[in-house]
This record gives sequence, C-alpha cells and structure tokens, in this order.
Amino acid sequence: MPGPKELDPTVSLEAYFGAQVRKRRERKGWTQKELGARVFLSHNRIAQIELATDPPGRELVMLLDAALDAEGDLVDLWTHIGAGRIRNYAQLFLLRQGQARIIQEYGLVIPGLVQVEGYIRAMFAAGEAIGEPPVAEMVPIRLGRQEIFEREDPPWYRLTLDESALYRNVGGPEVMRIQLLRLLKLGARPRVEVQVVPFGALDLSALGGSLCLLTMPDGSRAAYTEGLKTGQFFDKPDDVAQLTLIYDRIQAAALSPEMSAVFIRNVIEERYSWDLPPLT
Repeated sequence: MPGPKELDPTVSLEAYFGAQVRKRRERKGWTQKELGARVFLSHNRIAQIELATDPPGRELVMLLDAALDAEGDLVDLWTHIGAGRIRNYAQLFLLRQGQARIIQEYGLVIPGLVQVEGYIRAMFAAGEAIGEPPVAEMVPIRLGRQEIFEREDPPWYRLTLDESALYRNVGGPEVMRIQLLRLLKLGARPRVEVQVVPFGALDLSALGGSLCLLTMPDGSRAAYTEGLKTGQFFDKPDDVAQLTLIYDRIQAAALSPEMSAVFIRNVIEERYSWDLPPLT
C-alpha cells in the first residue's frame, strides 16, 4: 500500500493548514477515516483538506479544531486564509451534538439539525448580506450533520418548536411545505418527538433565542444557547440545571406529539397551499 502523499506546507497557507491537520491527526493515531467519522465526513474529504486541494469552510474548521483538541489554533490559522472569522463559541457544541445520546432542542426557527436543503439555502442566503459565509460552502456541512439520524444507533431527539417557526415563510411556500413534511416524517420515527408550543403558551424566559440540551454517552450533560450572532456553551452542573428547568417549562406548555402532528398538517394545508413572497 502506498504511503501518504508528501505535503509541502510552504506552498501556501492552505497547504500549511492541511499539514497541521495531518500532524494533529497522526499524533492521535487516527486514520483519515477515523477523523472523518468524528466530523461527519468521508476519508476522501479529509484527504482533500490535508492536501489543500479543497480547503474547508469555517464551520468544518470548528469541528476539526474541537475534534483534534487544537484549542483554537486551527481556527486562528484559518482566519489568515481570508475566509473571515469563525464563531468560536459554536465549535464545541457542534462536536458534542454529534456525539450525544439524547438531544433536546427548542427554537423560534427550525433548527439546523432538521432543516431541509431549501430552508438552509434561504437562511444562509439571507446571512450573506451581513457577512455570513457563502451558501455553497455551508449547505453540505449542515446537511452532513443530519446523518446522525441515519446511524444504526441514532440519538434520542426531542424538538420543541414555537408555533411562529411554522408560519415564518423561509424560502417560500414550497420550501416550507417540504420542511414541515420533514418534521412530520421525523416525528414518526421511534426515537424522535416533535412538539409545538402554541401562541400564548410560550414561557417568556425562552424569548431570547434557541436552546439545546445534550446528554452524553457517559451521562454528563451540557447546554447551548444561541441568539443573533452570539452563543454560549454550558457544562457546569448549575448552569445546565437552570437551562434544563427553562426547557422543561417550555416543553410542558407544548402540545403532545400526536396533537402537534395534527397541528403541523393543518398549517401546511392552511398556510402553504398558496403562494407567498419568500423570506430570503
């Protein structure tokens, strides 16, 4: 079997970045396939990064940095390649979410883990106007994260959505029809529950943004909150307990999974059977 291709880190910053990824991967004793499994990629994609034939986008750099215990070094290096700053606050959360055994989410919009491609494109297209990364860069990475639902032993997933998320016309009525049908299909799976919090029942403490609770294979728990261009990861027991209480209060106000499915079907029929201007 031929050895790995030689790298010349002096050729470019992309090459230097790739060399650093390979160095850290080999230090851990991982193959390209083993690293790829940790960041939801094929070994071929890892090879492209290491050889600098197709450098990663910023969300992928966050995952690589966290998986390789680079402590921000890869993130800092990537900023010099000219692609802009990474949201450092999200990198640990993305890694832990991919490893969690139980994921509980609440959102005022459909969360990334269950977004369909058209919804993702519309969200990132809107973000480009305020300096977010290109749509083409982000769509495959976000879709790749959703592969956790196709695993042989997928995590338990509970999604609690504010009713407004169903009416927010992201991408146009056809995209929203597809998106809401995706929620119904996911909700029919054995380890997935989708619930809707009706207008008027929302706990005011949840109005600040999204909330995600993670339970890891060893039983430890963490939480992540995110607002407009801000986010925070929590793993201290007191912080997680407080955010868990908020989530529990939100979830207690939600319709049952069965009633939520009926509710979502009604929204599809009433809201998205005729054209509306898309929110992009």
